[in-house]
Amino acid sequence: MNIHAKRIKDLQHMLKEHRLDGLLMGRTLEIGFLTGFYLDGCAMLVSRSGAWVFMPRMFIEHFRSKVSFAEGVAADAGVEAAALAKAKELKLKKAAFEPESETYVRGRAWRKAGILEHDGLTAALRAVKEGEEIETLRKSCRIAAKAFGIVKPRIKTGRTELSVYRELEDTMQAMGAKGPSFNLIVGFGPNSAMPHHETSERRLKNNEAVLLDYGCVYGNYCSDITRTYFHGRPTEEFRKVYSIVEKAQKAGVAKVRAGVSSRAVDAVCRGIISDAGYGQYFTHGTGHGVGLEIHEFPRLSPRVDVPLRAGMAVTVEPGIYLHGKFGVRIEDSVLVTRTGCEVLTKTAR
Repeated sequence: MNIHAKRIKDLQHMLKEHRLDGLLMGRTLEIGFLTGFYLDGCAMLVSRSGAWVFMPRMFIEHFRSKVSFAEGVAADAGVEAAALAKAKELKLKKAAFEPESETYVRGRAWRKAGILEHDGLTAALRAVKEGEEIETLRKSCRIAAKAFGIVKPRIKTGRTELSVYRELEDTMQAMGAKGPSFNLIVGFGPNSAMPHHETSERRLKNNEAVLLDYGCVYGNYCSDITRTYFHGRPTEEFRKVYSIVEKAQKAGVAKVRAGVSSRAVDAVCRGIISDAGYGQYFTHGTGHGVGLEIHEFPRLSPRVDVPLRAGMAVTVEPGIYLHGKFGVRIEDSVLVTRTGCEVLTKTAR
């Protein structure tokens, strides 16, 4: 069975489990995940027995040439209205939409029309990768990992953060990436101590930390990787902090396997950093799911306790941030397996 047709069947099974009659969607990402058709301006309705995609008439021929397992419907009067009309025609008493993936305006209109809110359905489907999407994700991660080896030797004293940002982006695109998976973070010196630093024109000086947090999109799938190193002669403090983060990250990766709690992976990383006396300087969760979006279900944090499943792709990225000095974060994207995990972003460190 076509992977997209299977996803629709899986969603229909979930509708029955959750006692829903249908699900309406308006975001390109969910519609593309279910159909393989990634064009803006469409809406979709999946019932327990059928699937319809509503679109401007100019899209119909293109859609039908790609998709045979869902019905393409021209909706000249508006795709959201057409989806609602179809739900009414089918007499779907308990149709729902996912508020976390819809715009405020669309969600308000659907809510006013009596459509229920129900989150997490497509997110749960997207969390477990299968078939061709696993190889696509591997390719995205290989591109990002390879870029580090190419760009790192070119990062010299006097270069700006933005120039490195652009070179990382250009290097990944030269290897087939569509573009970056998020606004890349390049932090020199004290800037590396800000977990979400906005890359700037600051120039690299001798003897300071370099942090690169970046990734790319390949075939709609995102990669995410962070590498930190010292430009020049590392201080004893940097060596100490780096060794703690490296130990925590390796322990986190070793903890990942199907059946292990997402909270448990966070706990092993956080425990090592806390035991070393730096707990207050680890200010974010240990990781997150990655796939069609850079941040997906599940989260690896103290507040999220869900079992990991084979096929999930998550990041493991503990860090220590010493304000005004430097920060160290080491991040890999990994694929959860029954017996452990596959590191997708392997590089020399």
